[in-house]
This record gives sequence, structure tokens and C-alpha cells, in this order.
Amino acid sequence: MGNCPLLTIINMDRTNLGVEPFSPEIVVNPRVKALRLGWNNNMNDECLKMVSYVCPNLEALNVTYCPGITEEGLLQILKNCLQVRCLEISKCQGVKNLELHFELPKLEVLQAEGLTIDDETLASIGKRCGRLSRLNLEGCLNVTARGVEGVIVNCKVLKEMNLRWCNNVSLDIVAWIVLSRPSLKKVTLPCVSVPSANQKDFFLRHGCLVCQG
Repeated sequence: MGNCPLLTIINMDRTNLGVEPFSPEIVVNPRVKALRLGWNNNMNDECLKMVSYVCPNLEALNVTYCPGITEEGLLQILKNCLQVRCLEISKCQGVKNLELHFELPKLEVLQAEGLTIDDETLASIGKRCGRLSRLNLEGCLNVTARGVEGVIVNCKVLKEMNLRWCNNVSLDIVAWIVLSRPSLKKVTLPCVSVPSANQKDFFLRHGCLVCQG
């Protein structure tokens, strides 16, 4: 990146990142805003720590399907890269607990499909990410209504929430979600929840499209 000082977007999906060690000549590039590192099976936390050093002004990070990274690497990058607005960590099986103990005031989009996060983790995300507008929890099987409530109460500009396959969240809470957070425009329900036509109309009258998962 030292030879490309004007580079702002880097796509390294499926490039076997992590197999070879980083060059000792790597330099900081504060212009890089977006980095795609998805589908790299060998990428680990050390790679993320290097990213946090090289790209301090990162705004968008995609590490989808990177099983070698854990919450340790993600928390390191979130602490060092304070401009992150979009974080895509779906299917990162090594991430077990992403409980936050520091503010992420600029995070707007969190794609966390298929993670083992629980209600405590979700509640911490709600408390620390006040500007969150899109949250994808599809397939987060440990999430219940209690964790969802924590997000709804604290994320005052939330527009979209995907709860597909979150089968511990019942249809009973959806009306409360829609009425409690007027900013919501779309909610995707767990697959076991089937809203009636009257319920869908009720939600639409309050400005929210509720879809069956």
C-alpha cells in the first residue's frame, strides 16, 4: 500500500490472506476507508491487529466467513479504528462473545448472521452503538426477546432488523418493537412466526414492513 497512497478501497476476498506473514515494510495508509477480507480461512487475529495499525481511518470492514478470527481481533480493530460505520462479521464461527465495554458512536450497520452471540452481548451492542440503523441477526440462535429489547430501547435510529431463524424471539414482541421504535422501516421475523394480514396492515400503518422469515 506504500506504492498506492491514494488507495481508498481494497478488496482481498478469497485471497488466502494469513498464509504468508505480513511484510515488515508495510506502511500506514490513513486514506483506506473500505476493506473486504471475506472468505479467507487462514486469516487470524494477528491479521486484524495489523489492519487496525495500517488502516486507522477505516470506515467499512467485511470479514464474512473468516473462521480463524475471534472477538479479540475484532475488539482490537474496533478500539483502534474509531471511524468504523459498517461491520460485516457474518459466519465468523470463532467469534463467541462480542460484548462491548467501549462506545462505538459511528457504527451504523452490523451484519452478524450466524454468530453465537447471546442476549448479554446484544444488550451491550445496543448500549454502545447508539447510531445503529441496520442490524442483521439471522441465525443467531441464542438471541431472545430480552436481547432484542435492549437494542430497541437504546438504538433510536434503527431502521432495519433481521431476526430470521431467531426462533427464541416470538411474534408477541413484534408489536411492541414497532410501536417502541418509530424509526423502524423493516423487520424480518423468525421463520416460526407468521403474522396475519391484519397484523401486517397494523404494522404498515405505523410505517414498518414486517416480513416473514
